[in-house]
Amino acid sequence: MKSLTLRHYVLAGLLGALIAALGFTPFGMVPVPTPAGSATILHIPVIIAALIEGPLFGSLVGLMFGAVSYWRAVVAPANPMAQVMFIEPLTAFVPRILIGVLSYYAFRAAHNEIWRRIICGATGLLVWDLSYRTAVQYLGWLDSSAATYLYFFPVGLAVTLFLFRLLSGEDAPVIAGALAGSLTNTVGVLTLVTLRGVLPAPASAVIAVVHGLPEAAVAVVVTILVYRSLSRRLAHREG
Repeated sequence: MKSLTLRHYVLAGLLGALIAALGFTPFGMVPVPTPAGSATILHIPVIIAALIEGPLFGSLVGLMFGAVSYWRAVVAPANPMAQVMFIEPLTAFVPRILIGVLSYYAFRAAHNEIWRRIICGATGLLVWDLSYRTAVQYLGWLDSSAATYLYFFPVGLAVTLFLFRLLSGEDAPVIAGALAGSLTNTVGVLTLVTLRGVLPAPASAVIAVVHGLPEAAVAVVVTILVYRSLSRRLAHREG
């Protein structure tokens, strides 16, 4: 793990200023007509910081993301729901700090073929289980029998195969890091607000789909482009 130097603090300040600029404009917190009220791209600088400089630096930038979320909830909330969600410091800070940790370690793990397979399989199992629980416990569509549980097996298998395909190229580690960071933000925030009783579980599930999946897709595309550019610059400078 890299220790933080003066250069890191200067770079963190610049990224923090970027996050603040995006966070207080519609460019970073895009208003949408859903229970959450807005979709964000502010997690992307945190992911990129972690992939380039390590988890400690990524966590520092994530802390700044959390500070922007909390400060905006206090002084200039984007909407009433955002104020209720992020006025509690635990929700505003913890998931954002964890983005820098989990995105980095997913990035590192995806360099290894065995870990890549484990990530794909574990994600497929998780999606299988969550799709069953959402349909049965939250939406009440089906009964809770073992046959119903097996009914959702193709969903988990499809996700597993899709991830195998997605993580088979040279950008696999970057994709894994971007997905992990984006999902850490989405799942972390929604889990905490659900536990606090701010949102019911069905509403959180809707937000996870409506916001989480598009945000993850955008994070993957932008992170790949920026990481490639920065990697070439760093390689050229070191060469």
